[in-house]
Amino acid sequence: MTSGVPISWSDGRGQPDDGISALFSPSEFTGLFALNGFSILCSLFVVIFIHKYRNDITVMAATRQQHTWQQRQLSQPQRQRSILRPMGTQAKMYLSLPAPLRLLFIASIVDVLYSVFRIYYLTVSMPGFGGDHQANCKASMTGVTFFNLMSVFVRALLSVHLQLLILSNVTRALAYERHFLIGALLVSLVLSVLPVITNNYVWLSFDPTMGSAHCGYFPLHRTTDDLVDIPSEYFWSESMAQSAMRKGLVIMWATNFAWLTLTVFYGAVVIVSVVIRMIHRRSNVKSLAKNQSVIVEPSQRRREFVHMTTKVVRRILQFPLMVVVCHILEVVYGMATLSRAVQLMRSGLLSADDVGRFESNKTLTRLYLASHIMLGLEGVITL
Repeated sequence: MTSGVPISWSDGRGQPDDGISALFSPSEFTGLFALNGFSILCSLFVVIFIHKYRNDITVMAATRQQHTWQQRQLSQPQRQRSILRPMGTQAKMYLSLPAPLRLLFIASIVDVLYSVFRIYYLTVSMPGFGGDHQANCKASMTGVTFFNLMSVFVRALLSVHLQLLILSNVTRALAYERHFLIGALLVSLVLSVLPVITNNYVWLSFDPTMGSAHCGYFPLHRTTDDLVDIPSEYFWSESMAQSAMRKGLVIMWATNFAWLTLTVFYGAVVIVSVVIRMIHRRSNVKSLAKNQSVIVEPSQRRREFVHMTTKVVRRILQFPLMVVVCHILEVVYGMATLSRAVQLMRSGLLSADDVGRFESNKTLTRLYLASHIMLGLEGVITL
């Protein structure tokens, strides 16, 4: 590759170049807009429902302990068929507090704003957008990154509850909720603003990893094909483009995809660990039931405890599971983008004159579309 060959990814005004393919087709853009709009409606329904019936939910939670005590006065056959939780356990106290509903309320608000910024981002990427691409890319990507991180962090808090309560037997799991949420807010804010400071939220009239025009992380600049009277500081060689690509990859992963990957895999590990623990406890209860020398009452209390923990898991396991299901394709897309960028840098294919690589990005573009679809379904699945 000859040094000094101009790179023509995006111009200084953030305006698209003619002849570059759009990120998605018009029908795909329309479908994503409709999906995100429906997701907003679903999330708003959850927020309004919880807010409207918050007093009833609080009363029901406050009377659960009294109801449990009354059920413990039932006869032994009735007790065996009940779903009592042993008195004095932290798990019963956890169930008496609507922590999952509190976090669901917060997560639904975040989902509404996240969907709004996804629509904003898609609007900027559509052909024919008449605004300043560069300025709108910065604004839309800042919002998308912030609310994406907040979405996974809020739902990951239930994974933390599961780990502390079920796996680690920590008796003060709820005490960490406020600190975790404040920390998640601050971390998301810092990570979403950092690429603005480093100038890594940019409009690319051609993203070399996918071969289309959209907002991205790679600060590649454009020169004209006419090099007459062009100052030397506007000349971008292949090595300069590779340096910009490396910087974009570092920022992309350090501020977004690395955190998503860790959260998704953490949720998956917690789900598997809790399921294994539940299976182990159930098998222990069955073994105790077969042992005639064991006192009946402790055996009954163990069965009640297992039933109680199963109820806990069923109530809050949906949150880490939702993170895994809805964000796994986003993580895969991040890894595929990293692999594609490294391939381009090693092959020296970042020059503007190599158009033969355009068609090789269809798979990555389809993966990016699929990740947008799953993110749009997040609010729908919550409902």
